[in-house]
Amino acid sequence: MTTNTTVCSVCYRRHLNTLSTNWCVECEEALCSDCKEHHISSKATRIHKIIQISEYKSLPSFVTDINQLCVYHNQKYQLYCVKHECAICNKCTKEHGKCSELISLEEWVTDITTSEKFLDLEDSLADLLENFQTIRKDRKFNITSIKEQKETITEELRLLKSQVVQYFEKLEKEFILELDKNERNSCESISSVISSFNDKEQEIHQMISDIRT
Repeated sequence: MTTNTTVCSVCYRRHLNTLSTNWCVECEEALCSDCKEHHISSKATRIHKIIQISEYKSLPSFVTDINQLCVYHNQKYQLYCVKHECAICNKCTKEHGKCSELISLEEWVTDITTSEKFLDLEDSLADLLENFQTIRKDRKFNITSIKEQKETITEELRLLKSQVVQYFEKLEKEFILELDKNERNSCESISSVISSFNDKEQEIHQMISDIRT
């Protein structure tokens, strides 16, 4: 397969860089608008399937990476061997001569879309898609739930912090009040003792004075 889908493959071989607009599925080549018109008017290529280049680029890699040429004979796959479940070219028929059923690849592709296995595969893929969507929905819900839990816990911590601060502020006030009370009582008690000592001191001074006189 060509690695450059932005340039017309036919023009590129003529050393021209023309922007591609289409893709030929059979030739596996990018085509510009002029080469596309020539392609669909030519007898050899007019039955080829041509799609928009944007449509081709949007295909998943597992589709675009499918090799349409036989790896043994380098010829385009034309047939499908039912026994070996593989696509083969015309030259491969010699190796598959004893195989009971060889059908055209186009017929096989057409039949497979209506087969029971294909329909079962469609159902399985639909179920798988539904499961993925359910899982994705659950994961999104989990993200939302985690964020909500974080906000709730944060708010609870803020409330707890406020309550703790208020409690310690209350304890601080009560402790300071108790300290003030103890200070006042202690100072009053000491002042009373000092006053008593002053009185005694005056008495002693008086006694000394009386003795001297």
